[in-house]
Amino acid sequence: MLDTSLAVRRINKDIPIPYYYQIAQSLREIIVDAEVGATDREIALPSELDLCAIYDVTRGTVRHALQVLEREGLIYRERGRGTFVKRRRVQLDLTRLCSTTQDMQNRGWAPGTQVLSIRCSLPRPHVQRELRISQDSQVWEVYRLRLANGEPISLQWAYIPCDLTSGLDEYDLTSSLYYALKNGYGIELKSADQIIRTRSATLGEAKLLDIDEGDPVFVIERTSYDQADVPVEHLHSLWRGDRYDLQVRLHGSS
Repeated sequence: MLDTSLAVRRINKDIPIPYYYQIAQSLREIIVDAEVGATDREIALPSELDLCAIYDVTRGTVRHALQVLEREGLIYRERGRGTFVKRRRVQLDLTRLCSTTQDMQNRGWAPGTQVLSIRCSLPRPHVQRELRISQDSQVWEVYRLRLANGEPISLQWAYIPCDLTSGLDEYDLTSSLYYALKNGYGIELKSADQIIRTRSATLGEAKLLDIDEGDPVFVIERTSYDQADVPVEHLHSLWRGDRYDLQVRLHGSS
Protein backbone atom coordinates (compact mmCIF):
# COMPACT_ATOMS: atom_id res chain seq x y z
CA MET A 1 0.00 0.00 0.00
CA LEU A 2 1.15 3.55 -0.64
CA ASP A 3 2.85 5.06 2.38
CA THR A 4 1.93 8.63 1.48
CA SER A 5 -0.80 10.40 3.47
CA LEU A 6 -3.77 10.05 1.16
CA ALA A 7 -6.05 10.90 4.04
CA VAL A 8 -5.10 14.58 3.87
CA ARG A 9 -5.75 14.80 0.13
CA ARG A 10 -8.75 16.80 -0.93
CA ILE A 11 -10.24 18.06 -4.17
CA ASN A 12 -11.56 21.55 -4.66
CA LYS A 13 -15.24 21.37 -5.49
CA ASP A 14 -15.50 25.14 -5.93
CA ILE A 15 -13.48 25.35 -9.15
CA PRO A 16 -14.67 24.37 -12.67
CA ILE A 17 -12.23 21.45 -13.00
CA PRO A 18 -13.80 17.97 -13.17
CA TYR A 19 -13.47 15.94 -9.99
CA TYR A 20 -12.00 12.93 -11.83
CA TYR A 21 -9.27 15.15 -13.31
CA GLN A 22 -8.31 16.51 -9.89
CA ILE A 23 -8.21 13.00 -8.44
CA ALA A 24 -6.05 11.74 -11.31
CA GLN A 25 -3.61 14.61 -10.78
CA SER A 26 -3.50 13.96 -7.04
CA LEU A 27 -2.75 10.28 -7.60
CA ARG A 28 -0.08 11.11 -10.19
CA GLU A 29 1.77 13.15 -7.58
CA ILE A 30 1.44 10.38 -5.01
CA ILE A 31 2.72 7.78 -7.48
CA VAL A 32 5.78 9.89 -8.29
CA ASP A 33 6.55 10.31 -4.59
CA ALA A 34 6.09 6.58 -3.99
CA GLU A 35 8.53 5.72 -6.80
CA VAL A 36 11.40 7.65 -5.20
CA GLY A 37 13.79 5.01 -3.90
CA ALA A 38 11.32 2.24 -4.73
CA THR A 39 12.36 -1.17 -6.04
CA ASP A 40 10.35 -3.54 -8.19
CA ARG A 41 8.14 -4.45 -5.25
CA GLU A 42 4.40 -4.29 -5.85
CA ILE A 43 2.75 -1.03 -4.71
CA ALA A 44 -1.02 -1.12 -4.21
CA LEU A 45 -3.44 1.79 -4.36
CA PRO A 46 -6.35 1.99 -1.90
CA SER A 47 -9.56 0.30 -3.01
CA GLU A 48 -12.15 2.19 -5.04
CA LEU A 49 -14.38 2.47 -1.96
CA ASP A 50 -11.50 3.87 0.11
CA LEU A 51 -10.73 6.43 -2.60
CA CYS A 52 -14.42 7.42 -2.67
CA ALA A 53 -14.24 8.13 1.06
CA ILE A 54 -10.90 9.96 0.81
CA TYR A 55 -12.02 12.29 -1.98
CA ASP A 56 -15.75 12.35 -1.07
CA VAL A 57 -16.92 11.44 -4.57
CA THR A 58 -18.93 8.70 -6.24
CA ARG A 59 -17.46 5.41 -7.36
CA GLY A 60 -18.03 6.36 -11.00
CA THR A 61 -15.83 9.44 -10.55
CA VAL A 62 -13.04 7.35 -8.98
CA ARG A 63 -13.24 4.78 -11.79
CA HIS A 64 -12.99 7.55 -14.37
CA ALA A 65 -9.81 8.86 -12.71
CA LEU A 66 -8.30 5.37 -12.56
CA GLN A 67 -9.11 4.79 -16.24
CA VAL A 68 -7.14 7.93 -17.10
CA LEU A 69 -4.12 6.72 -15.13
CA GLU A 70 -4.39 3.26 -16.65
CA ARG A 71 -4.35 4.70 -20.18
CA GLU A 72 -1.25 6.68 -19.24
CA GLY A 73 0.50 3.48 -18.20
CA LEU A 74 0.87 4.51 -14.55
CA ILE A 75 -1.29 1.80 -12.98
CA TYR A 76 -2.76 -1.58 -13.74
CA ARG A 77 -5.80 -3.34 -12.32
CA GLU A 78 -6.35 -7.03 -11.59
CA ARG A 79 -9.81 -8.44 -10.97
CA GLY A 80 -10.16 -9.64 -7.41
CA ARG A 81 -6.82 -8.16 -6.31
CA GLY A 82 -7.00 -4.40 -6.76
CA THR A 83 -5.13 -1.54 -8.42
CA PHE A 84 -1.34 -1.35 -8.51
CA VAL A 85 1.32 1.16 -9.49
CA LYS A 86 3.29 0.04 -12.51
CA ARG A 87 6.95 -0.47 -11.89
CA ARG A 88 9.16 2.56 -11.95
CA ARG A 89 9.82 3.90 -15.44
CA VAL A 90 13.42 3.78 -16.57
CA GLN A 91 15.26 6.76 -18.05
CA LEU A 92 17.18 6.21 -21.26
CA ASP A 93 20.14 8.59 -21.39
CA LEU A 94 20.22 9.86 -24.97
CA THR A 95 23.59 11.55 -24.53
CA ARG A 96 25.53 8.33 -23.91
CA LEU A 97 26.46 5.70 -26.50
CA CYS A 98 26.26 2.37 -24.70
CA SER A 99 25.23 -1.16 -25.62
CA THR A 100 21.90 -2.39 -24.30
CA THR A 101 23.69 -5.22 -22.50
CA GLN A 102 26.06 -2.82 -20.72
CA ASP A 103 23.24 -0.43 -19.84
CA MET A 104 21.25 -3.20 -18.17
CA GLN A 105 24.29 -4.49 -16.30
CA ASN A 106 24.97 -0.94 -15.04
CA ARG A 107 21.44 -0.88 -13.63
CA GLY A 108 21.97 -4.21 -11.85
CA TRP A 109 19.62 -6.10 -14.16
CA ALA A 110 20.18 -9.48 -15.78
CA PRO A 111 20.33 -8.88 -19.55
CA GLY A 112 18.79 -11.38 -21.92
CA THR A 113 18.55 -11.69 -25.68
CA GLN A 114 16.59 -13.84 -28.11
CA VAL A 115 18.00 -13.85 -31.65
CA LEU A 116 14.86 -13.90 -33.80
CA SER A 117 16.73 -13.98 -37.11
CA ILE A 118 20.07 -13.16 -38.74
CA ARG A 119 20.66 -12.96 -42.47
CA CYS A 120 22.90 -11.31 -45.04
CA SER A 121 20.97 -9.50 -47.78
CA LEU A 122 20.66 -6.32 -49.80
CA PRO A 123 19.36 -3.57 -47.52
CA ARG A 124 16.61 -1.06 -48.13
CA PRO A 125 17.71 2.26 -49.69
CA HIS A 126 17.61 4.25 -46.43
CA VAL A 127 20.00 1.74 -44.79
CA GLN A 128 22.35 1.99 -47.78
CA ARG A 129 22.31 5.75 -47.44
CA GLU A 130 22.97 5.72 -43.69
CA LEU A 131 25.84 3.24 -44.01
CA ARG A 132 27.23 4.93 -47.16
CA ILE A 133 27.45 1.67 -49.07
CA SER A 134 26.79 0.87 -52.73
CA GLN A 135 23.56 -0.58 -54.06
CA ASP A 136 25.06 -4.06 -54.49
CA SER A 137 26.62 -4.21 -51.00
CA GLN A 138 25.02 -6.61 -48.54
CA VAL A 139 24.43 -6.13 -44.83
CA TRP A 140 23.78 -8.38 -41.90
CA GLU A 141 20.29 -7.91 -40.52
CA VAL A 142 20.36 -9.00 -36.87
CA TYR A 143 16.84 -9.06 -35.42
CA ARG A 144 16.75 -9.52 -31.65
CA LEU A 145 14.39 -9.28 -28.69
CA ARG A 146 16.07 -7.72 -25.65
CA LEU A 147 15.03 -8.59 -22.11
CA ALA A 148 15.80 -7.26 -18.63
CA ASN A 149 15.32 -9.63 -15.71
CA GLY A 150 13.32 -11.82 -18.09
CA GLU A 151 10.95 -9.02 -19.16
CA PRO A 152 10.80 -8.01 -22.85
CA ILE A 153 11.83 -4.36 -23.21
CA SER A 154 13.00 -3.77 -26.78
CA LEU A 155 12.95 -5.09 -30.35
CA GLN A 156 16.11 -4.29 -32.31
CA TRP A 157 17.13 -4.61 -35.95
CA ALA A 158 20.87 -4.01 -36.44
CA TYR A 159 22.26 -3.56 -39.97
CA ILE A 160 26.02 -4.02 -40.41
CA PRO A 161 28.01 -4.24 -43.68
CA CYS A 162 28.88 -7.86 -44.47
CA ASP A 163 32.25 -6.95 -45.96
CA LEU A 164 33.34 -5.52 -42.59
CA THR A 165 32.09 -8.43 -40.50
CA SER A 166 32.52 -11.71 -42.36
CA GLY A 167 31.18 -14.64 -40.34
CA LEU A 168 29.17 -12.50 -37.91
CA ASP A 169 26.48 -15.18 -37.82
CA GLU A 170 28.97 -17.56 -36.17
CA TYR A 171 29.19 -15.39 -33.04
CA ASP A 172 26.98 -15.76 -29.99
CA LEU A 173 24.71 -12.76 -30.47
CA THR A 174 22.62 -13.55 -27.41
CA SER A 175 25.23 -11.42 -25.63
CA SER A 176 26.58 -7.99 -26.60
CA LEU A 177 26.82 -7.21 -30.30
CA TYR A 178 29.20 -4.35 -29.46
CA TYR A 179 31.49 -6.88 -27.76
CA ALA A 180 31.50 -9.08 -30.87
CA LEU A 181 32.33 -6.10 -33.10
CA LYS A 182 35.17 -4.95 -30.86
CA ASN A 183 36.76 -8.31 -30.12
CA GLY A 184 36.04 -10.03 -33.41
CA TYR A 185 36.69 -7.22 -35.86
CA GLY A 186 38.44 -4.42 -33.98
CA ILE A 187 35.44 -2.13 -34.47
CA GLU A 188 34.65 0.26 -31.63
CA LEU A 189 31.55 2.44 -31.81
CA LYS A 190 32.60 5.94 -30.80
CA SER A 191 29.75 8.23 -31.88
CA ALA A 192 26.24 8.12 -33.28
CA ASP A 193 23.40 10.11 -34.78
CA GLN A 194 19.88 9.19 -33.80
CA ILE A 195 16.28 10.18 -34.41
CA ILE A 196 13.44 9.41 -31.99
CA ARG A 197 9.74 9.24 -32.69
CA THR A 198 6.70 7.50 -31.25
CA ARG A 199 3.99 5.34 -32.72
CA SER A 200 1.60 2.54 -31.79
CA ALA A 201 2.75 -1.07 -31.56
CA THR A 202 1.52 -3.50 -34.20
CA LEU A 203 -0.06 -6.80 -33.17
CA GLY A 204 3.14 -8.75 -33.88
CA GLU A 205 5.34 -6.29 -32.01
CA ALA A 206 2.94 -6.20 -29.08
CA LYS A 207 3.03 -9.98 -28.70
CA LEU A 208 6.82 -10.02 -28.56
CA LEU A 209 7.01 -7.07 -26.14
CA ASP A 210 4.19 -8.40 -23.93
CA ILE A 211 2.06 -5.28 -24.36
CA ASP A 212 -1.27 -4.58 -26.02
CA GLU A 213 -1.68 -3.81 -29.70
CA GLY A 214 -1.79 -0.04 -30.10
CA ASP A 215 0.24 0.69 -26.97
CA PRO A 216 2.83 3.46 -27.47
CA VAL A 217 6.43 2.57 -28.32
CA PHE A 218 9.52 4.70 -28.80
CA VAL A 219 11.17 4.25 -32.19
CA ILE A 220 14.89 5.02 -32.24
CA GLU A 221 16.83 5.14 -35.51
CA ARG A 222 20.57 5.31 -34.84
CA THR A 223 23.63 5.24 -37.07
CA SER A 224 26.87 4.54 -35.21
CA TYR A 225 30.40 5.36 -36.32
CA ASP A 226 33.71 3.66 -35.55
CA GLN A 227 37.00 5.15 -34.42
CA ALA A 228 37.68 6.33 -37.99
CA ASP A 229 34.24 8.02 -38.20
CA VAL A 230 32.99 5.37 -40.65
CA PRO A 231 29.33 4.32 -40.29
CA VAL A 232 29.32 0.64 -39.31
CA GLU A 233 25.88 0.03 -37.80
CA HIS A 234 22.36 1.27 -38.45
CA LEU A 235 20.02 0.33 -35.62
CA HIS A 236 16.24 0.41 -35.73
CA SER A 237 14.82 -0.25 -32.26
CA LEU A 238 11.46 -0.21 -30.50
CA TRP A 239 11.22 0.47 -26.77
CA ARG A 240 8.19 -0.04 -24.55
CA GLY A 241 6.58 3.32 -23.88
CA ASP A 242 5.16 2.16 -20.55
CA ARG A 243 8.60 1.44 -19.08
CA TYR A 244 10.86 4.17 -20.41
CA ASP A 245 11.34 7.93 -20.35
CA LEU A 246 13.92 9.68 -22.52
CA GLN A 247 16.50 11.76 -20.66
CA VAL A 248 18.73 14.51 -22.06
CA ARG A 249 20.97 16.84 -20.09
CA LEU A 250 20.96 20.36 -21.54
CA HIS A 251 23.67 22.98 -21.19
CA GLY A 252 23.18 26.70 -21.52
CA SER A 253 25.16 28.65 -24.10
CA SER A 254 28.33 30.27 -22.77
